[in-house]
Amino acid sequence: MGSLTPQRRNRLLLWLALAVLVAGVLWISRQVLLPYIAGLVLAYLLLPLVNWLHNHMPARFRQWRIDRPLAIVLTYVLLLAIIAGFLAFAVPLLIDQIEYLIQNWPTLAEQAQDWGKQGWSLYQTLPDSWRVTIETNLKGLLGGVVSAIQNGVVAAVQQVFSTFSFVIGFIVIPFWMFYILQDASQVKRGVLGVFPESMRADILAAASLVDDVLSAYIRGQFVLMLFVGGLATIALLIIHVPYALILGLVAGIFEVLPVVGPILGAIPAVLVALLSDPISAVYVAIAFFAIQQIENLFLVPRISGKSVKLHPAAVMVVLVLGNQLAGFAGMLLAVPVTAIIRDLFKYFHLRLQDEPLPPAKAVARVRSGKQVRLDL
Repeated sequence: MGSLTPQRRNRLLLWLALAVLVAGVLWISRQVLLPYIAGLVLAYLLLPLVNWLHNHMPARFRQWRIDRPLAIVLTYVLLLAIIAGFLAFAVPLLIDQIEYLIQNWPTLAEQAQDWGKQGWSLYQTLPDSWRVTIETNLKGLLGGVVSAIQNGVVAAVQQVFSTFSFVIGFIVIPFWMFYILQDASQVKRGVLGVFPESMRADILAAASLVDDVLSAYIRGQFVLMLFVGGLATIALLIIHVPYALILGLVAGIFEVLPVVGPILGAIPAVLVALLSDPISAVYVAIAFFAIQQIENLFLVPRISGKSVKLHPAAVMVVLVLGNQLAGFAGMLLAVPVTAIIRDLFKYFHLRLQDEPLPPAKAVARVRSGKQVRLDL
């Protein structure tokens, strides 16, 4: 790398000062940046469709230079049509089931009370030392859950209503996304131009590895959510469990959490079935178990497995660490961030060897999944 000349040292200090300044501004403005982060993620998800439509536009549109804007507009229209179709189909059903739930809430509460009395009678037969331990643990758990819910609700309300810029952000996001999608290649060149020319090949290679993980993971999780939510709803309808659509939707949403998500998504369905018919609760548990096996055998290896390649035991540890560091958001991001760190570490290790591999070969080695010797 050569000696650290005064000029190189000054440039390094300049870059460090800029990094600290940017990090400070982003941290101070983190509340108003949430809509833009959401828009950036959505633009990232829509970019492949925009590029595909752009590449298949008639030559005349390219001559008129309306091919890219038209591709973006068509993508917006398709997205709005999907959202409108979902709302038109699902919302009335959800409203009906919510109304049915409200009407039958006294019956459900009475059934839950009966189950509670039976459980309390069984609880009274336990030794005193066991009951003290259980009560202490339950108080701590419930206190933590209530505190987390309160803090989460308060934080969400404060974040939505504390700044007018936050609301304005959501209004301008579609227009901001339009410019991002329109000039995606220019944005990429602009960001790349910030780095020295000697680093650009490595920056592009690292970005491609990050894109491999994120694109496959995000789109894969979306497919898994649709699959689990759809199959769960169908199974609950067949078993005649009340509120099947709501419970299926909950199961699909929980699927965003690897490993533990399917278990958490099955608990509400089993409890509702237990209140209405104890035997159907067994069928619900079997149905969710079968859905999870189908998912693990056929979908996860082809979707999440190709991008993450983390052992389930490691995933569970990573989820706990993510929750400890950043709460629920940490759990959502823990798995893909861990996979990205792993791949980037392998890549730069290959690039920093005594006989470094070229960027393209290093990326190919990481993508191949072959074991990389991590010698010092």
